[in-house]
Amino acid sequence: MTKSINEKKGQSNSIIIPGIPAIMFNEKEMNKTLIVSDLHIGYVYGRNKKGIILPESKRPEDDIIRLLDEKKPDTLIFLGDFKDAIYGTPHPIAGRIWKFLKRLVKKTNVIIVKGNHDGKIEEVIPEEINLIQAEGFRLTQKETNKSIGLWHGHASPALDVWTADITISAHAHPAYTFRDEIGSKITQKVWVKAKWLNILEGKPDRIHIIIPPFNRYIEGYSIDSEYFRTIVLMRDAIDFENAEVFTLEGVLIGTLRNLRENRRELEKKLNTLRKEVNASKKKRKY
Repeated sequence: MTKSINEKKGQSNSIIIPGIPAIMFNEKEMNKTLIVSDLHIGYVYGRNKKGIILPESKRPEDDIIRLLDEKKPDTLIFLGDFKDAIYGTPHPIAGRIWKFLKRLVKKTNVIIVKGNHDGKIEEVIPEEINLIQAEGFRLTQKETNKSIGLWHGHASPALDVWTADITISAHAHPAYTFRDEIGSKITQKVWVKAKWLNILEGKPDRIHIIIPPFNRYIEGYSIDSEYFRTIVLMRDAIDFENAEVFTLEGVLIGTLRNLRENRRELEKKLNTLRKEVNASKKKRKY
């Protein structure tokens, strides 16, 4: 039977929305709570200004409004990197952000956790927005009474956030590059679910989830790459090698160790194939 990220309800009991990088659960005080991360509003604008032309047919704001209208949460949490510019906000993007947030607060309670791209975000958000600093904050799941710690992931979380039963971070943009034996490849966003190492007495089964970026134009970093390993801030405190990797739909595709080993085997086969092709070309020459 194919394993799903939501299968072990006793462990996390959180709900991923199939096909969408978002989590939704009932919070003790906030009720129906929706979590997304890494909107990077202005991402396409910033790339185009640098001469990297990306066509923008849909904005992340449109995708959020559509999801909000469908799921109707009581609270919407942006888990960092709400905007793309690291320091400040370009004038046209500042207006976009203000109008978007004013539209959102008419529909739901909005919380933004600061990420590494959210410098000076205080200058461009309405006063109705609840802004949380980078160390994050802690919630409680209504059905299980389990604590949930949320922070972006580029800085260390507060102690009560880190010691929660379930922790959720973003920032690392997890993805997986699928390759075949002829060299074709496609990169897709993925979920990463790991166990914290048993270093807290009385809390041996704590779970950590890394949420993929919401912005459809951000491809992400393949989880079997060295760069992904370095960008996960607290990797030494979790069972990183045995972390499970799931598709956006929530289907398990393997552990980090398995996928890294599979990649090495595939690279060997591709190198062998290249050598055989080159040898064949040399023979035809003579």
